[in-house]
Amino acid sequence: RGGLNSLNSPPYQEGARGSLNFLTLPENQIERLGILHSFPDWIVKLWIEQIGETETEQLCEWFNKSPKIDLRINPLKSSIAQIEAAFTACNISTSRIPNLPQALRLNSSTGAIKNLPGYREGWWTIQDSSAQLVTHLLDPQPGEIIIDACAAPGGKTTHSAELMQDTGTIYACDKTPSRLKKLKENADRLQMKSIKIHTGDSRQFPEFINLADRVLLDAPCSGLGTLHRRADARWRHTPENIEQQSQLQSELLANVAKFVKSGGVLVYATCTIHPLENEQVVRSFLDNNPHWQIEPPTIDLPVQPSPEGWVKVWPHKYQMDGFFMVKLKQN
Repeated sequence: RGGLNSLNSPPYQEGARGSLNFLTLPENQIERLGILHSFPDWIVKLWIEQIGETETEQLCEWFNKSPKIDLRINPLKSSIAQIEAAFTACNISTSRIPNLPQALRLNSSTGAIKNLPGYREGWWTIQDSSAQLVTHLLDPQPGEIIIDACAAPGGKTTHSAELMQDTGTIYACDKTPSRLKKLKENADRLQMKSIKIHTGDSRQFPEFINLADRVLLDAPCSGLGTLHRRADARWRHTPENIEQQSQLQSELLANVAKFVKSGGVLVYATCTIHPLENEQVVRSFLDNNPHWQIEPPTIDLPVQPSPEGWVKVWPHKYQMDGFFMVKLKQN
């Protein structure tokens, strides 16, 4: 299904003088929502199984709206009050986001991002609120060794550097040199010194074993939590390639866990809301690694953790990208 106009039996037909006469939609709720909101049936079915029909329709509507732009303030170079004042002087409306001390949402279109106050000075960077949550859950501390296992384009890497006051060492790993180039550009603009770029596949890197105080695995995923930013992804993915993604995520998680020193922390995160890429990956890892356990969040978050201790961000509830994150610690 590619949208209403591509259907063989659309829910409307052209009447006299070009008027549209509404036709009956399918009674099947999955098909009805898929046609109304332009989603494949398998995705609609997946969401209905998790959150029910009413919320699934709200989620479909949310994903078909234009995305908001969130900024993350760099506290090493500026303050949220200073940036609010600079934007107000340019007649740009912003709003803060509860329990995210560095987040500032742009309430209207602003023109070219690079022309906004403070961009060149490294006062802020663009990062959705959900992604900011991940690094707060990781909670990197000054002087620590951090490994960001799938780091590019660097939003969480540079956020870690900010939270660490740019001290200690952050190994930013990715196997795609072009994406690491973008990471370096971001780090340079924000004037970060603690980031060391490491090119390669994080299923390797024996030199990292037992090295890190904290490891972040922001795993490659289907992106089903960010369909408002990449609308074509809803048609590009299939249940079969989600299975393949899940396998890769499990391999990465099993290997990067070896990077964590005794007593250290591992955060697993994705920008998808598919259980196969999230809950199932974590449960499988814990089944195979009984010396690891979930550590529920101890900080105030704008999203309520699940009884199991992980955080799943449903976009229509929290007005931010769909995300999953969980903190793991060795027993």
